[in-house]
Amino acid sequence: MISEYVSQMAKRGGMAKSTGYAIEFALPDSLKGYLKTCGIEVDNKPLWQEFCDEASLPASNAATGQVTGRYLGEGSVSYPHTKMYTDISLSWMADANMEPYKFVQAWWQYIFGEFDQEGELYDAGGYYSETKDKLRNRSTRLRFPKEYNAGIVIVKAERGVNSEIDRQSQAHVIQEAYPYSVDSVPLSFGMDSLVKVTANFHYSKHFVKYTDQRTA
Repeated sequence: MISEYVSQMAKRGGMAKSTGYAIEFALPDSLKGYLKTCGIEVDNKPLWQEFCDEASLPASNAATGQVTGRYLGEGSVSYPHTKMYTDISLSWMADANMEPYKFVQAWWQYIFGEFDQEGELYDAGGYYSETKDKLRNRSTRLRFPKEYNAGIVIVKAERGVNSEIDRQSQAHVIQEAYPYSVDSVPLSFGMDSLVKVTANFHYSKHFVKYTDQRTA
């Protein structure tokens, strides 16, 4: 039985591992431009795209209703009527420049479009003591969703001949995503630990592209 199990798994490319995945972002040009003005790399495989250390494949849910009092003695029958999409979270181990944190925080900030009293896009620039007058007189103009919504693709893959993600069994395409919260990052004078950055994303819908990775 064990040999048959191993044989069947080998035909299917082996066991799936949680470490086999890749993340891709498709950002709108307006958001890219803003990130660049913040000094955040957006081209040439930036750190926040290459080193997402924790993700999850989106859940699939349906809202259901019930019909009662049917014929044939059935008390009630449940039926699905609406697709429901749950939020996703992505996490990064931060580098010394805190690049992943800057990325998600600037993206979140961009949604609200804060402007100073002269109508210029607000830039925090210095410390609070240097900017308190601008902080007092700033205004917020929410941006249009097309300016900050992005596409995210989570690829589930396994080790292949040429790379860790050669064999891609499925790609979860997430549409119109944006970060609605960035988790707090604890700091302490105690024992050193790596800094982890987590952002939570809302999106409108997702679908899955499948690829057969069986070897025989």
